[in-house]
Amino acid sequence: MNSAAKDPKGYYITLGVGEDATTDEIKSAFRAKAKRLHPDHNPSPIAAKQFHRVHSAYETLSDPLKRAAYDRGWRTVSGGGGDNVKSEAKPSPKPETPKREPQREEKNARSATDPAKPNIGEQPATCACGKITAQPRYVVFDMVWGRVNKLHRRGLAAVYCRTCGDRAAIKASMVTWLAGWWSWPNGPRETVKALLNNVRGGRKPPERNARLLIRQSRAFRARGDMQLARACAEQALQFATNAALRREVDSLLLSLSSFPARDIKDRWAEPGWAPFLQLAPLGVLVLALSMTATMTAPMSLVDYAKSFIPQSTPAIAPIAVAPMPEVRSGRIYGVRVEALALKTGPGEAYRVSTLLKKGTVVLVTEQDPGGRWVRILLSDETTGFVEAKGLTPDVDVDALNALTTFGSEKTVPQEQTEVPDPI
Repeated sequence: MNSAAKDPKGYYITLGVGEDATTDEIKSAFRAKAKRLHPDHNPSPIAAKQFHRVHSAYETLSDPLKRAAYDRGWRTVSGGGGDNVKSEAKPSPKPETPKREPQREEKNARSATDPAKPNIGEQPATCACGKITAQPRYVVFDMVWGRVNKLHRRGLAAVYCRTCGDRAAIKASMVTWLAGWWSWPNGPRETVKALLNNVRGGRKPPERNARLLIRQSRAFRARGDMQLARACAEQALQFATNAALRREVDSLLLSLSSFPARDIKDRWAEPGWAPFLQLAPLGVLVLALSMTATMTAPMSLVDYAKSFIPQSTPAIAPIAVAPMPEVRSGRIYGVRVEALALKTGPGEAYRVSTLLKKGTVVLVTEQDPGGRWVRILLSDETTGFVEAKGLTPDVDVDALNALTTFGSEKTVPQEQTEVPDPI
């Protein structure tokens, strides 16, 4: 029967005592480990968890009734008695044991001293590139290629460091991109599944990785690098999914509890640059399709998008009014407004002598320097000042008659040449 069946919760392994240990031996082992693992003396982040486990093991094994209940299951199955007597707990020696033990010890001693035959359990695992790393991972990447109605799958599985893992993922994805679609009907579906697995970093089997990191921890411990050994053991806790592996990792951490773990940045936590390269063919495909659609579409994408946006009513531009021609002296004009005030002087403050109707023909005799006010002469020889903007050169009368009416020899009376004072 294996150790997991004999010690289902790992209490004997946790305290580091045998299954036939006496109560005094259990107390001594507990005191030694509690002193070393107490959170007040051990700054490790997992010291409290280990101390709690040691305390639970001590509570069970130090109490005769609890220990008997704990031992009853596996000792009954193995044929032993229910009492915790040292003489009964020892298995009867087999006749072959004295012959096999020296051979096994001699073999282990030869492996430890002979460089050509090293102890495999204490050798660190190497990456696919041959390097030894404190963060190895056993990763499986998927590679798919098809031929009409036949689909081929292959897993690129190995122990990788982060750099080699990224390279293997890119290799598997590029082959899948190029050759995975050509098998019908499962080719496209399996290709997408393989690409998703590779982009996410591949599959990392928990049990395989836990045992890999345990082996790495033991190898570093054998080399004397206790900090790296503890760092690998703490990584193994993340993958220990069953009770047997957790007990094995806890036992390894207890042996390294007096050494602090080296602070190592988790290189597997961030996605890195590999996913972007694996998705590059998808970006090229989308860009090519977009350019093809743009070149063959009846309208541009911008115009097509604008067609979904309601257009606002454009503002009505003001009608441009042509500027009035300049009013000059000695010419005939007509009144262009309904009523034009004839004033006694060139200004708003002067008195209005009369109102001229629209169409009245006048002769401009002079204008002020500003060009706003002009002096006019009516056919009845009445004179005065009006605003120039109220006159138009379009006269609705016969020009000859207008000239005859005013006469070229008529002059403005002398008494009206002077501008009267404003009212």
